[in-house]
Amino acid sequence: MKLQKSHYILLGLLLILLLVSTEASAQLPVFDDDVGDEPVAPINGLIAMGLAVGGYFGYTKLRNGS
Repeated sequence: MKLQKSHYILLGLLLILLLVSTEASAQLPVFDDDVGDEPVAPINGLIAMGLAVGGYFGYTKLRNGS
């Protein structure tokens, strides 16, 4: 399939749009220095067990072809 001139223009506009939107969303918010940080909450051990059980169920479902 040979690309026509309109395809190149559309591709160029799409690239410009993607580059501008990612640059605009990369702006970080500015916070004051007097923000009271809370201590980091620990990750519960049951989350890892839930991920392992979910992975097992997903594996068995893919293996059975359902």
